[in-house]
Amino acid sequence: MMTHEDFLKIETQFYAYTQPFVDRAEDPYPFVLKREHTVRVCRAMEMLCASLDLDGSKTSRACAAAMVHDMGRFPQFAVFHTYSDARSKNHAAIGCKEIMRSKILSHLSVTDRQLILRAVALHNRPRLSRTYGRDLSLLARLLRDADKIDIFGVMKDHYLNPDSSHGFITHDLPNDGKIPERAAHVLLETRQNDLSYVNTLNNMRVFQAGMVYDLNFPAAAAAILDLEVIPVLLGGIPPSDLIIRLEQALLDHLKSLASSNHGKHGRTLK
Repeated sequence: MMTHEDFLKIETQFYAYTQPFVDRAEDPYPFVLKREHTVRVCRAMEMLCASLDLDGSKTSRACAAAMVHDMGRFPQFAVFHTYSDARSKNHAAIGCKEIMRSKILSHLSVTDRQLILRAVALHNRPRLSRTYGRDLSLLARLLRDADKIDIFGVMKDHYLNPDSSHGFITHDLPNDGKIPERAAHVLLETRQNDLSYVNTLNNMRVFQAGMVYDLNFPAAAAAILDLEVIPVLLGGIPPSDLIIRLEQALLDHLKSLASSNHGKHGRTLK
């Protein structure tokens, strides 16, 4: 069974792995941002585990998954100068290779290593299936929710404090000033995101807001409600009845999930 000491060893190795990327970079900010993101995802993970009253071993495993979940982002940006998987390579797949190459999990049991690797591989999938075992399903959902909590925070800060030198955060997408009607309609009708629409900044705003439909745990929904991020994401889009309806639908979903009682395994996958 994993211990907190096992997690601390992974944390130390993570900083040793990422520091060369920071040191070599002409502009270290993209790498520093991802490292800071990782730390906050670990904090979000601790909060989620506490909300579910998970034992120490499961919490340590979940925090370890959070610590290594974006290791692929560092070589991705170093090689391709983008965080867009569509314009480079799947960062989760890169991450799994880096985790194995670096042996950062080598002191863990085979079971813990496999669960963490599989959760990392699944963390950026559009949606999860219903075919995973209970331990993997729980870990994968926790990781996806913890990741989203901080992504929402990063995006809120970026949109409220825009910096032209940080366009990589929104994949340098153009702002055409148009209402992304098709993406908004599809999201309202299906309650599922479609990455194929993300070709402009406003389409990305809709996609990011729509991530709330993929949340699994009440504590994650409550944390995102507290961020008051949905009005910020959609507020940059020209006002329309469609966007107002979408915002209300997303907020209603968050409030419903935050007040629900889904137990330790989250909402039921569809």
